[in-house]
Amino acid sequence: MERLFKIFREAGKELFLVGGAVRDLALGIEMKDLDDLDFCTNALPAQSLEILKKNNFSTYDMGFEFGTVGATLYGPKEGGFPKDVQVTTYRSSEFYRRGSRHPEVKFGTTIEQDLKRRDFSINSMAFDEKGEFFDPYDGLGDLKKGVLRVVSDPQETLAEDPLRILRVARFVSRLGFSIDPALMDAACARSNNIKEISKERWLQEMNKLLVGDYVKDAIDFLVCSGVFHVILPELWEGTQTPANEKSKALTEAVEMLVRAEKNKALRWGILLHHILPRITEKERDKVVAKIGKRFTFDNESTREIRAIVRHQHLLLSLNKDVDDPALKRVYLQLAPFFHALCDFSKAKDPKRESDMVAFESRVEELQKEGRLIPELPSGVGEEMMKDFSLKPSRLIGEMKSFLENEIIDDRLQSRLSAPEYVDYLRHHYDWD
Repeated sequence: MERLFKIFREAGKELFLVGGAVRDLALGIEMKDLDDLDFCTNALPAQSLEILKKNNFSTYDMGFEFGTVGATLYGPKEGGFPKDVQVTTYRSSEFYRRGSRHPEVKFGTTIEQDLKRRDFSINSMAFDEKGEFFDPYDGLGDLKKGVLRVVSDPQETLAEDPLRILRVARFVSRLGFSIDPALMDAACARSNNIKEISKERWLQEMNKLLVGDYVKDAIDFLVCSGVFHVILPELWEGTQTPANEKSKALTEAVEMLVRAEKNKALRWGILLHHILPRITEKERDKVVAKIGKRFTFDNESTREIRAIVRHQHLLLSLNKDVDDPALKRVYLQLAPFFHALCDFSKAKDPKRESDMVAFESRVEELQKEGRLIPELPSGVGEEMMKDFSLKPSRLIGEMKSFLENEIIDDRLQSRLSAPEYVDYLRHHYDWD
């Protein structure tokens, strides 16, 4: 990093470390533990690119039209290298058009301009080549007090980028800070403006918010400000569930979130499980699909969240002394999200945590013994048709299911040869 400062200084350009890395350094996090480093400079994008390439830095496109050049810093592994670096020209302003993921940017000429247009005072600090903080808006003071405050007019700041309302919640969730009253008032007034922001950006903030240490405080803020009503109206929609029951469901969800593992899909599943608790399973699937589409969940997350919401009761319904065949059947029904459902159940009922740990341990042992998942050899269907003079039909599938159930019930082994399974069918299948 010293070399990066040096090459810009020798080129006659300013360079400052800015953003979250500066905040985290002020919070006592070591430089080696910071992955992404953001710098800003008075060099224009083409100049930054030229300086980096001239000094043999590996560069990549990070949004040249927005003033940003990407590079990679290499160094000793124990120092946390390699590190991704973004070098951005000073900005005097930026705003997002409705639904856009990309800002419209106006370049600035001073570090003070760049820091002033940022969201919170704790993110409006810089770190110079000498290792000193440049803090014109008292971000260090707000860090010490544990307060989230914007450096400009809160109403204007949230109007420029309404996503900042969700960023308030995200930083509350991570840091547990209180919210400046003027910022709280602005968030309440601007909550509906969140609709102007692309749903991908909603998801990025919510994913981080849900896994924070102070998630309860963050969700309290989202509810009080009205943002939650905008992004997740399902909790308040409908007439079948009384308002006090909906409020109780959200309270239970938050209590579970606090206890749950910090896994984003698990925590989404917990939150959505509590939405409209009186609706049917089919209706719930539709609601989850609708919300997943709104937030642009990836396919894997969608499957896991749907499994949690649909099957959240299964493991808690099992007796702790359940036999192996029954446990295997539940595992096969939940796979590949069995462990996620165990985590859900631990958060749902902490008194059953030891049971869930025992289930996971037994599943692991069954896996090692090759008894967890019934496995039939390829070609067993052809062998059945040849030996029993059958044509392709539903009967072949029924015989395979019979064999799999026999394996699950430990009356038959997995991975035998096709003729051995055919012989077993000959003597044990009910041909009537």
